[in-house]
This record gives sequence, structure tokens and C-alpha cells, in this order.
Amino acid sequence: MAAARATALAPARVAENLAPRRQPVQQRARKTLGLLLDTAAALLEEVGVDGFNTNLLAERAAVRVRTVYRYFPNKLAVITALAERLAEEWGSWFDGFAALADPRSDWRALWIAYVDAFVGGIRRVPGGLAIRRAMRALPELQAIDRRDNERLARQLAAALARRSSGVPRHRLTVIARVLVETAVTVLDLALFGPPARARELVDELKCLQIAYIETSVERAPRLAAGAPSGFSHSKRKRSPR
Repeated sequence: MAAARATALAPARVAENLAPRRQPVQQRARKTLGLLLDTAAALLEEVGVDGFNTNLLAERAAVRVRTVYRYFPNKLAVITALAERLAEEWGSWFDGFAALADPRSDWRALWIAYVDAFVGGIRRVPGGLAIRRAMRALPELQAIDRRDNERLARQLAAALARRSSGVPRHRLTVIARVLVETAVTVLDLALFGPPARARELVDELKCLQIAYIETSVERAPRLAAGAPSGFSHSKRKRSPR
């Protein structure tokens, strides 16, 4: 599966000098590329960005250096491919927020699950923490992160729009962007800060964002139109008439 995702990397999405040199077609070539990326992820976790290089990658993968250069022009291109692969991986954890788009679903439980999925996923993916750290530190990879945040925000806005017709779409777009950006910022603190504080940060993020969604999305249509919104499953008590 990792090798299959690797073949989906799109060179046009990154700077030319950071894009893979070739997209393998034959099974053997796809397997080699997958091996290089899997080995690079583990190696990056071990030695960090500064200690990572193509010679060491070739040695650990038991291939010739020229094999690495057959696919990647430099070490940063390898790390960029890892970042692209990780972004694609975590996109599958949210599935375009399809479940959230269903008005019958419990959005609070889903939102908690989304937050936990990101934290658990980054920790579970081989080299995930190291790759995420590199995405924060390197300008070239920050561009990938920004682009992916925009993609997730668009998907989230579309899901919220299906649940709450009473909130203008342009406002839902802003709300979705705020939710994504605050989540990323706080979750990075949780992932790379002291472990003792990680759970506290994650729990506070959940409380903050659920309250924000309640105020900005759930209650807004009710207050404006006096009618149930797409969040009608809420068990909030009605005021007596």
C-alpha cells in the first residue's frame, strides 16, 4: 500500500528541484521506490534532517546511491516525497469529512475522533513525527502543509454546509479554516512538547473547538431563523414557550 501511494505523488505539486525524477510504472520499480521511502522515513526518525543524506539512505536500503538518484535529485526531494505521502495518508483519516456531512451523525463524537485520529496517526506512521517536524521546520515543506490545510478546510466547509443551511457559505469557509489552523497549531504543540502535557493540550483543543462549532454553526441558524439546523440531533433542552 505504501508503494502504491508513492506512485501517486504528483511532481507538479512541488518545486521542480524537489519533485521525484520519475514515476515508476513497472512493479519492480514501484517496489524500489516504496523501499526507499519506507527506509527514509525510519532513517529520518533516527538521525533527523541534518543527519539524513542520500548516501546513508542507499546504505540502509541496501541499494546503490545511483538508484536513489534515479528517483530523487537530492535529499530534500526525498523528504518532500515523504511529506507528500504523509499528507495523503492523513487525508484518508478524515475521508473528506464525509461522515460529518451526514446531518444524522453525532458531530461532537466525530470531531473528537478526528482530533484523536490525527494525533494517533502521526505517532503510528513510521517516521511520522520526524516528517511532521521537518514539515514545520523547512520552508519548502511548509508550502505542502499550507496547501493541505487549505484542502482540508475546503472539505470541512462543504461538510458543514450540508449540515447547516442557515450559515452563509463564505462564513462556513472562514470557520472551517479557523478550525483546521487552530487544530494543526495545538496538535503540533502536543506532538512535540512534553508528553505529560500532550493529553491536556488535546483535551483543551477539543473543548475549545466543540464550543466554537456550537456557537458559530449549530446555534447560529437557530437564532437567526428560529428553526432546527442540520445539527438537530443535539440534546440541548428547549426553552419553554
